[in-house]
Amino acid sequence: MKILLVISDNALQPTLTNTATEIRVTIGINDDFDQILDLCAGILDTEQIAHLHRLWADDAFPRDFNRSGDELIITARE
Repeated sequence: MKILLVISDNALQPTLTNTATEIRVTIGINDDFDQILDLCAGILDTEQIAHLHRLWADDAFPRDFNRSGDELIITARE
């Protein structure tokens, strides 16, 4: 399953999309990780939330950063 952390210039509130193949968490530029935790609590498991935290803050975690329009998409490097 692919996990994406998306920072959007236009997001007014954090959103979570969870499909069979992808978890996509979209936040605004002023949101923080506590808002991600609030959004994901009870929906994602501990491992998935830990993966999001690594995408968010772990400088040693290999990540890819891709800009698509008004979104910065952060994924684990494959």
